[in-house]
Parts: sequence; C-alpha cells; structure tokens
Amino acid sequence: MNAHAEILSSHEDKEDLYYAVHKGLRLANARMLIALGQLDPFNENALASTVRQLCDHIDMGMSHLTHENNEVHTVVDQRLPGAADHAGEDHDHHVEAFDELRLLASELVAAEHDRPLWLRRLYQRFALFVADDFQHMHEEETVIMPKIEACFSAAEITGIRERIVAGIAPEKMVLFSRAMLGAASRPERIDMVTGMKAGMPGDVFRGFMANVMGAPWSFGQWDELEAQLC
Repeated sequence: MNAHAEILSSHEDKEDLYYAVHKGLRLANARMLIALGQLDPFNENALASTVRQLCDHIDMGMSHLTHENNEVHTVVDQRLPGAADHAGEDHDHHVEAFDELRLLASELVAAEHDRPLWLRRLYQRFALFVADDFQHMHEEETVIMPKIEACFSAAEITGIRERIVAGIAPEKMVLFSRAMLGAASRPERIDMVTGMKAGMPGDVFRGFMANVMGAPWSFGQWDELEAQLC
C-alpha cells in the first residue's frame, strides 16, 4: 500500500458520495416502474407522457453513470487500482439496458394492435434493470464507499462531490433534486435545501426551487415541499 492509500484518521467527518443520490434514484426507479405498470397503452396522452418520463429517467441515469465514471471511478482506480472495476462493468451493462429500453419504448409508440405486448416487454425489461440497479447501488455503498472513506481525506471526498455537482446541467439538476428531496427524510430534506440556499444567490435559488416544485416556493414551506415531491 502506497502513502496515498494509507488508512486515514477515522474521526474525520466525511461525506457519503452515494447515499442521498442513491435514495433518490431508488425512488425514481420505483415510481417509473409503477407508472409503466399502470399505463393504458391505448391512451395516447398517457402513453406520450409516460414515455417522456422514461426518457427523462434514462437521461438522468446516464448522467449519473457518466459522473461516477469520470469523477469517482477514475480517482479510485488511481489510488486503488482495480477497486472500481466491477462497478464499471455494471455501468456498461446499464448503458446496454438503457439502449434496450429506448428501443422498446420506440416499438411501443409505433405499435398499433400489439401495444399491450410491447408494453409488457418494456415493463419487464425495466423491472430487470431496477433489480440490477438496486444490487449495483448496494455494492457501491457497502464496498466502494468504505474504501473511499479509508483512503481519501474529507477534503478530497468533498472535492469529488463538488466536481460532480459542477458538471450537472441545470435541467438534470432539477430531475436529481426532485428525486433526492422526495426520497429524503424531513431532516435530510431541510439540510439539503438549506445547503442549496446557502450556495446560491437568492434569485437563482428561488428560480431553481420553482423549477423543482413546478410553482414558486418560499424557503420554510416544508409541508408544501413534501406534498409536491413525496
């Protein structure tokens, strides 16, 4: 073990890079699966809305994978060669799943008489993806994150998180925030929003939260936030 990989002091207060975003992704996965299961394939408006929702969900997943690959796996492999190999392989499988889901969604929209069949295929494939994703996220949280905590300082971990956040486009950040705030407990939710407020100019914060909520929102209206997102 080289000097950089020495076990660092355990008393440091270190961020968990995975916990909050994974809670959000689990919630988003569950809601998307339910939406597909409840969809009437012959309701054109509902079909179009649900397919758009699925495309947004896939885009959010791709964004998450890309940032993990670029900002987490890269630095982990530099300090602990091979430590993120299996997670990287899982990411490759996720990309394949996203391609298959997009194709199935296109077939569903284009179909006429066989829509129930194509919807069932899409639903079943998405369910398999969710199962794989839940297992993958558990491994990242219980295997990779402890290695990061052991071999990276609190400042280094914070730097990783800050680089990830800086690389997320505003429209993607809205999707992530809806999922993460919706999945959080009330204390976690208040901490997240308070942190956002502290890190943004007032008008930017108000505009961002209006996009997250779909309507203007004032800081401290926690019941309204939960009613909309939870």
